[in-house]
Amino acid sequence: VNSRVRKMNVKYGITVPTTIDEARRLDQENGDTFWRDAINKEMANVRVVFEIIEPGKPIPVGWTKSSGHLVFDVKMDFTRKARLVARGDKTPEPSKSTYAGVVSRESVQIALTYAALNDLDITAADIWNAYLQAPCSEKYYTTCGPKFGSDAGKKAIITRALYELHNAGSDYRNHLRNCMWHL
Repeated sequence: VNSRVRKMNVKYGITVPTTIDEARRLDQENGDTFWRDAINKEMANVRVVFEIIEPGKPIPVGWTKSSGHLVFDVKMDFTRKARLVARGDKTPEPSKSTYAGVVSRESVQIALTYAALNDLDITAADIWNAYLQAPCSEKYYTTCGPKFGSDAGKKAIITRALYELHNAGSDYRNHLRNCMWHL
């Protein structure tokens, strides 16, 4: 695992920002809007996670404050990707296990090789913004930052499994299990 994990700020020859300000600076230097478009697309997609609380209304009792930040990446087709993730490291550890196993790249390669050798059909699907489909089992709220546009400064309840929340993986796994059970 350690040999696959590298810290770098250049991918496919494209500089990857670490902050919104750096993304804006890169767009300005390059004379394009690729990073801004990626941020706008992510914020439009992730809005379903937040239930905006109108000013003057109190936060429900028992909810914990959380925050988030954007993580940037470049896809293989050179499109820019921004992902809003929660700051799970700033929230209390859950009392129950939140383990949700994932498949390694090597396991997928072995399965595809096995299928090819045995002339098996392969079916695949991409669930766009997968975690955002699952309801959140944790009780968190946040203060909307400038990337929320007109809702900046307002409080919002996190209603769905936002990436990097402690229970997000298990929430999504349970949601997908229930959907498949229903099917």
